[in-house]
Order: sequence, then structure tokens, then C-alpha cells
Amino acid sequence: MRHPAPAIYTNLFSAGDVVDRRIFPHSDALLPVVVWTGPTGEPKTAGLQSFLGDRLNSTTKPKRTIGMTSLVCLVVANMIGAGVYTTSGYSLQALGSPIRVLAMWAIAAIIAIAGAICYGGLSRQLVRSGGEYLFLSRAVHPLAGFMAGWISLLAGFTGAIAFAATTFVNYLPAQLKIDSDEEKMLVAVALIACAALLHLFRTGTGAIGQNILVGIKLVAISLFIAIGVASIDWPAQFAASASAAAPGPGISTYANQLMWISFSFAGFNASIYVAGEAKLGRRTVRRSMLFATLGVSLLYLLINAIFLFATATDAIVGRGDIAAVVADHLGGESLGLAVQLLVALSLATSVSAMLQAGPRVYVKMAEDGMLPSWLIPGDGVPRTAILVQAALATLLVCVASIQDLLDYTSFLLSVSAAATVLCLLLPRFRGVPGKRPVILWPLLPASFGMVTLGIAVIGCLYRYQQSPTSLLLSLAVVASGIVVYSLRPNREGLR
Repeated sequence: MRHPAPAIYTNLFSAGDVVDRRIFPHSDALLPVVVWTGPTGEPKTAGLQSFLGDRLNSTTKPKRTIGMTSLVCLVVANMIGAGVYTTSGYSLQALGSPIRVLAMWAIAAIIAIAGAICYGGLSRQLVRSGGEYLFLSRAVHPLAGFMAGWISLLAGFTGAIAFAATTFVNYLPAQLKIDSDEEKMLVAVALIACAALLHLFRTGTGAIGQNILVGIKLVAISLFIAIGVASIDWPAQFAASASAAAPGPGISTYANQLMWISFSFAGFNASIYVAGEAKLGRRTVRRSMLFATLGVSLLYLLINAIFLFATATDAIVGRGDIAAVVADHLGGESLGLAVQLLVALSLATSVSAMLQAGPRVYVKMAEDGMLPSWLIPGDGVPRTAILVQAALATLLVCVASIQDLLDYTSFLLSVSAAATVLCLLLPRFRGVPGKRPVILWPLLPASFGMVTLGIAVIGCLYRYQQSPTSLLLSLAVVASGIVVYSLRPNREGLR
């Protein structure tokens, strides 16, 4: 005989779930397998460990120690890496006009803000750590969630950490004389190790250290913007740029540049990975993503306006070190060195933030039986998962080039983000008429998903024509994920 879930268990199930009375008699005893049905009558089962990991308070559940300030700093640290300091020189070469480049940054900012709103709509309904894995596994299928988690493991965090650590070395002062490939590799590995150590102890300690570094970074960026705004003759520079603009490129070039620029906004959703540890998570997680994305978008537009209009176009076109070139022009060698250190600091905090966020996804997957149970922490701090994340990033530093890392991570991240936001159109997360999870539903999530997928596909095809390596790496990640899913420790999982 089946009955609605007893009132004392209403926090365990989704609306409309019906449980087997034999499993919940009049005590707290549970059988090894939990059986229940969803609102449409579909059967659902889960192993006890998987069920407890998701729906009950257990001894391994982390304490909610991350406040609003730390969440905002986590998002800012994830977002501001090398891209904002390096991309515009290449984009200027491809697009032929500073105004066009700045327009692409504005479009990318709108897309990121829309994404932050959509992720906020998801987090309001499921305030748990796990990121894309959590939402896709609950809304679509465990395999879809697993693939998102697998992409996070090998690309979203591992690839991005390796890219940031490798790029960090290139922005260290020349006086340190780190010239050989072996020396650069050792420094990148040392940065990953230091960032991992920061988060191996108490969550609060690592968050405080990261907050301080992010604060220093934001102050330095603000000072640079103030110097640039005061030094540039804006009307004259706008007129000169407009008169020197080259003919516009094709749409595939715009899409490819928008993909590269959008990669600089990756991380706007960082709060969802630690939502289970956030204070007042239903409110702070979504607000932190929106506030941080709005603030970073404004900083990006201001700093790129300075990069693009501070000096002659010929001096910065095609330059990966556009930030250093502009800084030298505005304030001489001393400001150039300061900006160089600022980029290095941005990359270091980005590595730290990703090593804080990523392991929470793998812990959630382990709790659901998708990854080995030894990843589950005993005291809420995912030390083993952090060490695994650091080891994988270190391995990638040693075997892959920067270009390959950036290409394949950006494509896979775009696909995963689009699929996650489109969950807002599915029954599990779409809400009900009059109480939708986001404004402008379904237009906003549908637009974000389709635009993000379109940019990723066009950009990937564009890159494939020049080098097939990135697409082959992406396919290898997907294929290996399917294989690992079929061999996962708990084959029952959540259905």
C-alpha cells in the first residue's frame, strides 16, 4: 500500500512524491533501498547511501560557513583571470575596430548576466553543492548529470586551473629569470600546490585568505581604471578609431571572438558549486552571482575601453600583452610592472577559487554513488577531492599546451552551461504559472541556452578548420565519461 509521504518527511521529497509505507512506518528506520514515485507515477529508487547523501542531514554534511562576501569574492576570483588582460589585442586583429571589440565585450556581459539570473533561478529551488551535475542529474537523467560533472573534472576546473597556472608564469617579472620550460612548469605546479594547501584545512580559513587577495586585486584594478580614465582624450580617440576601422569580418569571425571573450566571463556561476555550504543559501547564492557578474562586467567594459583607446591601434593590434603595452604608455615601466603583477595576482586567485569550488562537485557525485566513496569527507572539508583536483591539474600542466587547454575547455564549458540553464524549461525546475523561477521565462533561459550553444558550435568549427586538436580532446572527454559512467561504483544511483 502506498501513501503520501508523512509530514515529518516532507522535506525529503519533491512535490507530489509518494513513498512506500513499509519504508517509513512510524519510526526513523530505513531499509537499505528507498523506493518512491514521482508526481506523474514514475518509479524512483536509490541506494541508501545515495539517498542519504542528497536528501537527509548526515554527519558528512558540511556546515554552512560561507557568507555573502565570500560568495561574491569566489565569483569574482573565478571570473577575473588572464582573459580580460590578453584577449582584446587578438580580437582587435580579427575584428578590425576597437568599437567592434568593445561591442563584443558588451554582448558577452549581457549573456553572462542572463546566465547568472538563470543559475540563480536554479539555485533557489535546489540549494545544494554540485553545480551542473546536480541540476542535470535531477532534471534530465543521471548520465546527463554525470557528463556535466565529468566535464567539470577534466575541463571546467582541471583544464581551467592548468591554463591559469601556466599563464601565471608568463606574467611574473623578468627579474626572476624563469626562462626554461622546466622552470616555468615547476612554478605553475607550485602555484597549484599552494592554492590546494590554502583550502585543505578549514573552509572559513581558505575563504578569508581568498577574500583578502580578491580585495587587493579589485583595488589595483580600480586604480588602473582611474589612471586610464584621467589620461585618455576620449573624443579624439573615438574619432581616430572610427576613421581607421577596417571592413567588418564575417559572422563566423564575430562568433569566434565572442566565444573567446565569453571565456573571460566563465565563473559567473561559481556560487552554485558551494551552495550547500552557504549561509542563507536560497538568497545569498543567487544574489552573489548576480551582484558579482554585474560588477565584473562593468570593470571589464571600463578596463577594455582603456586598453582599446589609450594608444594607437597599430601598437596593440594582435598583442597578447595588450595590458602591459597600455600600462607602459600610460605610466611608464613602473606602471607596466604593476599591471604585470596584477595579472599574476588575478591568475593566482583564479586558481585558488577553482580549487575551492571544483572539489565540491566531485563530493556530490561520490555521495550519489557516481564516483568512489573515498572522496566523501568526514568533516565537511573535501581534502581528498582537492588533492585529486590539484593532481589532475598538475598532470595537465605537464602534457598540454595553453592553446589546446583554452580551446577545448571553452567549448565544453559552453555546452555544459547551456544544457544546465535549459533545465529551467523542464518540469523539475520550470515552476508553475505565476511562480516561475526567473524573469522573462521561458524567453531568458531559452535565449541563453541557444545563444551559448550557437557560439560554441560556430567557434568550435572555426577552430577545427585551423587545428582539429581541440575538438578531438572534447570528443575524448565525452567518450571517456560514458565509459566511466558504465563502470561507476553505484549502478543504481538516482533515477
